[in-house]
Amino acid sequence: MALVTGGGRGLGRSIARALAAEGAVVAIDDLYRDVAGVSAADSTAAEIEQAGGTALALHEDVTSAEGARAMVDAVVKRFDRLDILVNSAGNFLRAPLVKLTEQQWDSIISLHMKGHFLSCKMALPHMLKQNSGRILTVASRGAFFQVPASKRDQKDMRRPSGVAYASAKAGILGFTTTLAVELWDSGINVNCLLPSATTQLFPETKPRMVGGVPASESMDPDDVAPAAVFLCSPQAVDISGKIMYAAGGDVVFYGDQLDKRGSRMVRKHGRWTQAELAQVVPSLLGVSHG
Repeated sequence: MALVTGGGRGLGRSIARALAAEGAVVAIDDLYRDVAGVSAADSTAAEIEQAGGTALALHEDVTSAEGARAMVDAVVKRFDRLDILVNSAGNFLRAPLVKLTEQQWDSIISLHMKGHFLSCKMALPHMLKQNSGRILTVASRGAFFQVPASKRDQKDMRRPSGVAYASAKAGILGFTTTLAVELWDSGINVNCLLPSATTQLFPETKPRMVGGVPASESMDPDDVAPAAVFLCSPQAVDISGKIMYAAGGDVVFYGDQLDKRGSRMVRKHGRWTQAELAQVVPSLLGVSHG
């Protein structure tokens, strides 16, 4: 039994359909309705049913405890258990900090971070009772940006996704790894997917090299879905706390966060002076003293 938040459109829809194709019963939670009032959750559930699967459409708000609880309760009441939770509900706004309103910040942080928190909080008691479960979080490479060694370097940089979105996605990375350790001996695995695909949130997304990963051959969200399904499968029983990028036919597992390998370090005995740091830091970063 799988529950996919934000499962009515985009990546969530692709994952919901892929899970159903593998035999899972799928609940789709999504608030979106088009201009004609047609529910995205209803449409995706109907697609799954027409293909011979079993689906349940839900329309709960995961940014409230009441909504998240009602969502999970509806699933457990109907199917008696909850085995998989995919947290794909999200929104997007590109705006520089000086133009970002408090309401816009709250909207992004609430749906991504609070939505993950509440959905997991409500689902976990049922998974703990079962001594098994799969939780998949969804973050983004947009959480972090590779910047040149110094501001003198004119290296081209990727266009920022906005501080609110980046903050939310960075928070999800920390949420994932910490929750995975918290649940390490429980039979519940927690992993994070970093997808790259063209969806309603990112209609202009095109293949491009980022962080040394070559441009993908495809931006179809259906090509990302198998990676998500794998992390939710019995074959991934020993995989938890991992961060996986997926796009087209590409799959990348990232290394441990803040691992010293690849970083630069220098140590001295005693306290640093400003003059010493001014002498050492530029060479440590490979920056000329100018």
